[in-house]
Amino acid sequence: MADLRRRVSHLVGMAQRYDVGSRSREGKIIEEMIDVLRDLTLDVEEVSANQVEIEDFLDELDEDLLDVEEEIYDDDDNVGLDDDDTLDDEELLDDGFDEEPSYIALECPVCHQESSYNGELFDRDGIQLSCPHCGNVIYDSEEDCIIMDQSDDEDDDGIGYTSYH
Repeated sequence: MADLRRRVSHLVGMAQRYDVGSRSREGKIIEEMIDVLRDLTLDVEEVSANQVEIEDFLDELDEDLLDVEEEIYDDDDNVGLDDDDTLDDEELLDDGFDEEPSYIALECPVCHQESSYNGELFDRDGIQLSCPHCGNVIYDSEEDCIIMDQSDDEDDDGIGYTSYH
């Protein structure tokens, strides 16, 4: 940074010595370019100072995080122990994970490709499930039904529906 500032200051000195700005249009352009370089130098120095501040802050944050991790993981050594230092069955069995999700396989009425969908999606409102192969809508929660091809249980608009519950 010091080298950049020194070089720009040298250019400013040369421009003043040779009276570059008052002689011609080109001189005025050069003088303006030197002013831009001076502003850029100041901006680069400011960015560099901010970067050093951010690096220091991140180092402090990293140290604090390490302290917190040590505190948490040191406490985890005693998880599952009661006051009498015996294992607590409930804490051993509860690993924080629920059962694996169930999947429902549906065949697209357009491309006849089968795709699996998480069963929990069928319990949500405002969900439309599309075939990943062709993009056809297979399930619409607003209709609360699985959309079949046009030949099955046709509704007024010619599209077949099967209720899902």
